[in-house]
Amino acid sequence: MVTTSTRPDFPVVDARALESIDPIELYPGVTAQGVSWTSPADGSDPLPREAYVRLAPGSGYTEPDHHGDSSEILVVVEEELSDEGGHYPAGSRVRGAKGSTHQPHSEQGCLLYAFFPER
Repeated sequence: MVTTSTRPDFPVVDARALESIDPIELYPGVTAQGVSWTSPADGSDPLPREAYVRLAPGSGYTEPDHHGDSSEILVVVEEELSDEGGHYPAGSRVRGAKGSTHQPHSEQGCLLYAFFPER
């Protein structure tokens, strides 16, 4: 986990820590910065357990986001997230059940915190 806290029992990820994480492009205009990773029992590549996801204005997932291995909890940190179910302003918490899908996008761009509890 990337942290700026000196207390191992209370890790903190703040803006300075995020600046040091190279973003991973998920789709054009959609990037993720993983802050906590898991190592799957089957030995496959590590997966993010927590990440910040940024959608540039007018961008979105070009295909549905499948939650096959874990449910997903999103908190909209800045601006507004949309999907086929509605529009979610800053401060909204959205939970996708394990096995669910949605196709996120944002007209004005947004920043999300994503947590995958079963990873």
